[in-house]
Amino acid sequence: MTTERRQHIQRPAIGDDTTEHSAHGQHGQGPEHEYDPLYTTIIHTVRRDEPLVIRQARVLGRLHAPQIDGGTLICENARIVCDGNLHVSKISGYGTIVVQGEAACCELNFVGDIRCAGQVTCCGEAKMAGMLQAGGGLLASALAMTGVMNAPHLVANNSVLIDTLGDGLWAHRTLRCRDPHSTIRRIEAHQVEARRLHCDQISAECIMLEDTSDVRTVPLEAHLSVDEGSRIRFFERRDGQLLPAGRAMSSGATPVHCAARTCPVRR
Repeated sequence: MTTERRQHIQRPAIGDDTTEHSAHGQHGQGPEHEYDPLYTTIIHTVRRDEPLVIRQARVLGRLHAPQIDGGTLICENARIVCDGNLHVSKISGYGTIVVQGEAACCELNFVGDIRCAGQVTCCGEAKMAGMLQAGGGLLASALAMTGVMNAPHLVANNSVLIDTLGDGLWAHRTLRCRDPHSTIRRIEAHQVEARRLHCDQISAECIMLEDTSDVRTVPLEAHLSVDEGSRIRFFERRDGQLLPAGRAMSSGATPVHCAARTCPVRR
């Protein structure tokens, strides 16, 4: 996505608020196009009118840019606002990230608040604790979410885990929303384990629902584990026909129930 581009770009002039460090100690060694692999740009408080291209950047205060591209973006209790698209190889740290366009990365490991108006794409595993709002949905290889997520759809090649922060003080400080439930209209994955989830449709081979989760439709042939406080309204047959949960149970056309952690199809 950005590898070839990063090999040919020049270091951006970020401004007086930025401190730049090289792993070799002296700033300015070598030609501008010869990058140190461990080169890091320290950003305190910067507002840019031009797109920002980074190799590795640590944001310690506030960063506002029309577009962000490049390598590793590290947020250290900071606030990052991108008016357009954010395309980097890795996003890590803790704080707040607001993206008005789309966000794409190869690795996501973040604690805090991410709000994206467009689609969030992670070609690797996405790990998130806090609150994630993806207006255009989320595409990832796998998702491990602890907190609250809101999105129209979630598509993962492997497993999806949506856990809660609990009801402690840290959860109340971290989550700005009043509803502690994640709301996702459609989920497609190999396996889904969720707590406090509201969802219209889950398409997965193995599904575990706990802690007042409410799902409208799941596949009839799915391996299920549902606690007493959660509910499924309909089972969907392969031909698309919906069977009310109570009717499916009474007719004997019941799905396979199992503990999701020992699911026979779990990878």
